[in-house]
Amino acid sequence: MKWFVILVCVVCVKATLEPLSKEEKKKKKEKKEQAPVLKSVVERGLVNTEPQSYTEITKNYKKYSRNHVDKKMFNGDLLGFVTPWNNHGYDVAKTFGAKFNYISPVWLQLVPTSQGTFKINGGHDIDAGWIRDVRANNTNVKIAPRLIFEQWSMDHLSQVTSSQSELLHMVQVVVEFFKGEKFDGVVLEIWRQFMGREKPRLHQIIKSLSEGLTEAGISTLLVIPPGVRPFPEIFDKYDFQVLHPFVEKFVMMTYDHHHGTGKPGPVGPMDWGLRNILLIMEHEDNDNHRHKLLYGVNFYGADFRGDGTFDAIVGNQYIDLLKSVKPSQFLWHLKASELSFEYRDTKQIHKVFYPSLRFLQKRIEAAERFKIGIAIWEIGQGLDYFYDML
Repeated sequence: MKWFVILVCVVCVKATLEPLSKEEKKKKKEKKEQAPVLKSVVERGLVNTEPQSYTEITKNYKKYSRNHVDKKMFNGDLLGFVTPWNNHGYDVAKTFGAKFNYISPVWLQLVPTSQGTFKINGGHDIDAGWIRDVRANNTNVKIAPRLIFEQWSMDHLSQVTSSQSELLHMVQVVVEFFKGEKFDGVVLEIWRQFMGREKPRLHQIIKSLSEGLTEAGISTLLVIPPGVRPFPEIFDKYDFQVLHPFVEKFVMMTYDHHHGTGKPGPVGPMDWGLRNILLIMEHEDNDNHRHKLLYGVNFYGADFRGDGTFDAIVGNQYIDLLKSVKPSQFLWHLKASELSFEYRDTKQIHKVFYPSLRFLQKRIEAAERFKIGIAIWEIGQGLDYFYDML
């Protein structure tokens, strides 16, 4: 027994003293270099129009301020979407939960059945333990999962709004589900699916759901599409006027501009985004309810190829790309308030747009000036040091 103890001790000492491999040393160094720090990105002078070098980003993107984790810097309501296919968003919601008024997991779908009833899919994605952790960090945050209307046709829309019993059944299905899960709110996504057609029927569904949810103490939020070219105006100031008594917050999708133009360019240009906000505020009555608007801010970018095709790019991909291509300069697009750089692969030139600290600062300033909130799609796609500013 004595010799066994000595042998174990020798093995332990040897394992402890054994030198780290080059790869292990590299990982240890990187982890130390990217650890949270005391000062914020503003205090460290990192909020620049154009970074001096790509390393200004790659060496700092994980260095959020420990002193600002629990401090809400943005003077407005903040919503963060979380997607199950991007796990980093779950960590962000817990770490920076004190900054958010709403967390919206993208889990659920309202689907009509062949029997003329309705069901909610996606329940398998609900993570009760994570919800507890988020609420533990911020007792005032509202957990409001997105509920998207899937597999709905114009016939379904017409049928449910023409039958009081079917409409009440649909409302009951939603209310009982959200009440059973103890959710605080719901983010409805229905408008874009019907491209603004049959507006009175859409109004009817949203009003009925809101009334049922309100009675159960559950908030109703509504996703609305942009209405300034290159997109058609399918949600306008009159829709806002009709619905604002029933909707706590309107989440405006002021991103994906490049989808509309079909050309390489900014993902969510700020000049265009603010024109969308002003379009809703044109009506005098709406101006009194501007606090209900959430300005949609993208935390993802796009990598455009020379042939016109592109891929969406998220935070970790952006960092890997910067380290790989080492861009020599960045370009700040003044009106759009977005940052880009170019690189060449073996076949063609690429143009990459992705959010920056200055990008975020400009949108925070605009939202505070307009006295509106911000909705982020989605929080797992950004860089950790972004949250110093929120």
